[in-house]
Amino acid sequence: MLIHQDVGLHNVTQLEPAEGGGLYLRRFPATVRGKFIPLGRMVAAESSGVELRFVTDSPNFCLSVGSRPSVLAPFEKHQQDLFIFRGAFLHSHHRLDPGKINHINVVNIGNLDKFDEIAESQRLACGFSWKVWRIFFGRYPAIYLELDTYGAPRRPPQPAEVPACRWLAYGSSITHGGAATLHHGAYIYHAARVAGVDVFNQGLSGSCHCEAHVADYFAARTDWDIITLEIGVNLRPSTSPTEYCRRVSYMLEKLRQTHPAAPIVLLTIFPNAATAGYTAGTNAANTQSEGRFNDILRELAGRSAPANVHFIEGHELLDNFGDLSVDLIHPSDYGHVRMGTNLGLRLRQILNAAFAKPLPATEG
Repeated sequence: MLIHQDVGLHNVTQLEPAEGGGLYLRRFPATVRGKFIPLGRMVAAESSGVELRFVTDSPNFCLSVGSRPSVLAPFEKHQQDLFIFRGAFLHSHHRLDPGKINHINVVNIGNLDKFDEIAESQRLACGFSWKVWRIFFGRYPAIYLELDTYGAPRRPPQPAEVPACRWLAYGSSITHGGAATLHHGAYIYHAARVAGVDVFNQGLSGSCHCEAHVADYFAARTDWDIITLEIGVNLRPSTSPTEYCRRVSYMLEKLRQTHPAAPIVLLTIFPNAATAGYTAGTNAANTQSEGRFNDILRELAGRSAPANVHFIEGHELLDNFGDLSVDLIHPSDYGHVRMGTNLGLRLRQILNAAFAKPLPATEG
């Protein structure tokens, strides 16, 4: 975790100066973003699932942040929402005014002074200590300017105050959080709560192309314990099965070389309007590509696959076609919740088997 001014920066790999002051909170470093397709370079700049994390004895603080409009605002509605949590407990919801400095005064509302009276097993909810303030950003480029704790000291969270297991979630706009009314309602965050893990959102709307430089980048990172690969839907229109197999095989090999004990989870394409069995247009190019891509994933995760390679069918997670939004590809809020619950339970099984140490029980 990067640390800046005694504040932990979750899902941030680089800080960059912002026009007019402050620092952009980047999920991907510039060296990686610069190799993406044009759309990928834009969506990779979004601070999706980025968090400021800190512990302070001050009951109040003032947060100064800014943002730029979402690059997909003309196509998808992404509000400039910012959520504040105390551990896993929701504190407040704020909406940013992009292009301006937003000063957010946070006060000790509710019964936070009563937490000392709650059983420790309940205060450590979903792996987070209630003492950790979490400033959660959504799908827009976020800018951090200042945190004023009114003279009280602050510190980044200690390892025991956050989930011990770290999950890197790579995928398309669905993993990125597409169509979720509120960004923290996307399926990966539901799954993380159910599994009791900490998630890095590495989704790339419309640009999850499984390139070699992405494989090299994920392989070089040492901050994740499990990775999920939701790859395929963005490659259907432009990529042959041979090329798809080459890209996925390269990524699997690189990840296995550098993380031989870490679970690697392959997800087939989630059901959508082009999926065979869900559409009458079974001769469509996307339908054919999707079927072949899914077969390739099944083959790569077959009997000869290493023990740390796991496989989940997309329809096992999105198990009700009515849980899609009307574009018939992105899950609705219902779909995100259902998918997250299903995936979280599977991740718990995989992690318990991989590390032979049951994760603490949680509820979605």
